[in-house]
Amino acid sequence: MSGAAITTGPAVVGSMIASYLFGCSTLQTYTYYRRFPCDRRVFRILVATVMTLTFAHIICIMYWTWTLTVSGCENPDGVTIFSNSRDANLILTPLISTFVQAFFIYRLFKFSGSKTLAAFCGILSMLNLTGTLVDASTALGISTDRTAKNARNWLTILTLVAAAVCDLVISIGLVYFLQRERRRTKAHQIHNIADRLTRWAIETGLATSMSAVLVIVFFCAMRNTFLWTAVYDVLADVYTNSLLAALNSRKSTRIRDTCVIEFSTGYDTSPDPVSDNPEVAC
Repeated sequence: MSGAAITTGPAVVGSMIASYLFGCSTLQTYTYYRRFPCDRRVFRILVATVMTLTFAHIICIMYWTWTLTVSGCENPDGVTIFSNSRDANLILTPLISTFVQAFFIYRLFKFSGSKTLAAFCGILSMLNLTGTLVDASTALGISTDRTAKNARNWLTILTLVAAAVCDLVISIGLVYFLQRERRRTKAHQIHNIADRLTRWAIETGLATSMSAVLVIVFFCAMRNTFLWTAVYDVLADVYTNSLLAALNSRKSTRIRDTCVIEFSTGYDTSPDPVSDNPEVAC
C-alpha cells in the first residue's frame, strides 16, 4: 500500500466527513434556536459553546488537510501527523465531548436520581479530558518525524476507553430507567414516548461510543498511519450532532396535556415533562 493511501488519503476522507457533519450540526443549530427561543439559558449557552468549539475544530482540520495535500506535495518527506493545528484539534475534541457528556450525564441523573452513577460517568468524562490534554502537551514536544511514536500510547488508549465506557454507561442507564418507568405506567402515550426516547438514547450512545472504539482499534493496529486520525477527526462532530439531535428531538416527544413521568428516586430532582422542558412560551 502506497504512502499516500495510508497518510493523505485517510486524512482527506476524514476531513470530508467531518465537514459534512459540521454542515448537519449547523442546520441543527439553526433549528434549535428557531424551535426553542426561550429554552433554558444554560442549554442555549451550551449549544453556542459547543458550536464555537466545533467551528474551531473544523478550521484546524481544514488547515491540517491543506498542509498535507498542498504543502505535502512540495515536501512529501515532511508529511507528519504532528502540527500546531493537529495539536489544537487534540485539545478541542475532548472539550467538545466533555460538554456533550455533561448534558447526557445531567439527563441520566434526572431520570435515575442516582448521584453515584452520575459521579461515575463524570469521572470517566474528566479522565478523558485530562488524559487527552496531557497527551496533547506531550505531542507539542515531539519532532516532526511522522514515524515518531508517542511515549504515552497507554494514556491515549486509556482516555479513548474512558470516553467509550462513559457513553455506553450513559446509554445503558438511560435505556434502563426509561424502560423501568415504562413498566410502571399503563398509559399508552407514555409507552410510545418512552420507546422513542429509548431509541434515541441507543442511537446517540452507539454513535459516539462506536466512533471512540474505532479510533482505539485503528490506533492500536495501525498506529503509524493516518487511518485512526480520520475517525478521530469525525469524533467531535459526532458528539455535537448527538447533543443537537437530543435537544431538537424534544419537540416531537412533547405531550400536549400536562402528563409527566414521575421518577421515584428519593431525590428532589423536580421532574420535567417527558420532553425535558422542550419549549416554553415566550
